[in-house]
Amino acid sequence: MVKSTNGQMRRRPGGRSARVRAAVHKATMEELTEGGLAGLSIGQVATRAGIHPTSIYRQWRTTEALVLDAALATSALNVPIPDTGSLRDDLTAFLTALDRHVRSPLGRALLALSGAGDPGIAGARDRFWQERLDLAKDIFERAKVRKEVAQDTDATTAIEFAIAPLYLRAAVMHRPLTRQALVHHVGTVMRAFAPGRGATSRA
Repeated sequence: MVKSTNGQMRRRPGGRSARVRAAVHKATMEELTEGGLAGLSIGQVATRAGIHPTSIYRQWRTTEALVLDAALATSALNVPIPDTGSLRDDLTAFLTALDRHVRSPLGRALLALSGAGDPGIAGARDRFWQERLDLAKDIFERAKVRKEVAQDTDATTAIEFAIAPLYLRAAVMHRPLTRQALVHHVGTVMRAFAPGRGATSRA
């Protein structure tokens, strides 16, 4: 705690709560790597993080909520949103990182949670995807400014179109995204939203 200009005490930014949160996220990732979602427990995460389990239950309540929060916190590092100045290069870098993330222990855990019907989990899952899509759609917003795609392209629709095949391969087909497949897919996405071709948003 630190004293503010009006003499009141306030919480120091990046203090103990931030350190605990980071330790819990790190422990969650390590537990997922070793045992997957089925073997994850809040007690084990607490032991690894060096804190009492009640500190985790107080904030996350369930392992599913904890996994989703850890995913949101680490996605910016695992799947950064590139800005190379080129739609082709942005998509190539973004989809390469996303494919690697989808096949990681955390990515597999997220896929396992995709069908969870619990309202609390569904809400956290929806917030996770909304935030990630809001960030990733900038790839196409910038492409519109550069006139690389049709001006009536809906950026959210376009990014969903771009990422869907990766999840199909990982969750349903269990096939890796080869370099050749990636190049082909990026080309397909660019043609689908190219100026003069019409936008998917009108379909």
